[in-house]
Amino acid sequence: MDKKLVIVYAILISSFMIAYPFMKSSASYLSEPIQQNNLLQTYKCKPLKQKPQNIQKQQNKANIIFTMDDGWETQFTKGFQILKDKGIKGSIAVIPTKVGTEGYMSLSQLNTLYSSGWDLMNHTNSHRHLANLNKQKQKKELNDARKWLNGHCFKRASNIAVYPYGSFNQETLKLLQEEHYRSARTIKDGIQTNDIKKYEVRTINLLPSTDISWVKNQIDLAIQSKQTIVFTNHRFDKKADKAQMNFDPEKFKTIVNYVVSKKEELNILTYSEWLDLKEIK
Repeated sequence: MDKKLVIVYAILISSFMIAYPFMKSSASYLSEPIQQNNLLQTYKCKPLKQKPQNIQKQQNKANIIFTMDDGWETQFTKGFQILKDKGIKGSIAVIPTKVGTEGYMSLSQLNTLYSSGWDLMNHTNSHRHLANLNKQKQKKELNDARKWLNGHCFKRASNIAVYPYGSFNQETLKLLQEEHYRSARTIKDGIQTNDIKKYEVRTINLLPSTDISWVKNQIDLAIQSKQTIVFTNHRFDKKADKAQMNFDPEKFKTIVNYVVSKKEELNILTYSEWLDLKEIK
């Protein structure tokens, strides 16, 4: 072999040997993918080095949970940043088929959220009205999303469902029980009382028409009654869109600041932390 080619090959091999350890450790909890099958890319998952929150001593307080549906990119660029500034973790309902598409979060952004302690919940694989599907198709929608989340090492809340469009029926409730899902959140408005139906959890939807003073009153009411508020957001934008599903980030910041001002009187939790705190029936 030509001496020059030998030198070139030696340099390339040396460069690879130096770079390989850094390539291998580029993610804190993912290794190289071991399987590729369309949307599902399976990883060897490493446990997160994260101290669990001590919530056992806080059972006699109100609970505040910030959830966001669909995985819109503004939830990362705006919602995540607002909560992060206050040291708060939230919970995102992910649609696997939307990840990395226009307007939605990338896999890298989801990795950042999860490694920061956020829950990544199951919003079904393709965001269809579950009540319009037969039981087998409902099962596929939910379990395909769970497989995707688990396959990307997002296991903590993959068995917590969020109904697309709030759509579900009696078959959905039976299916969730049979498939051992921990809980499911609806879009039914209201404070979640202590009499909890684990597959029909209520929420307060934050919409362009939502009055901030009313939200503050609901927080105060939850504190007085030691109940739970699960907030839900979609896109973050100052200007209301046609669907009326966005929320002004400045208003969101005002709500977050008010919650923080009451932090001695309530718990600020992710959805899975709330389930860990209180056994719901």
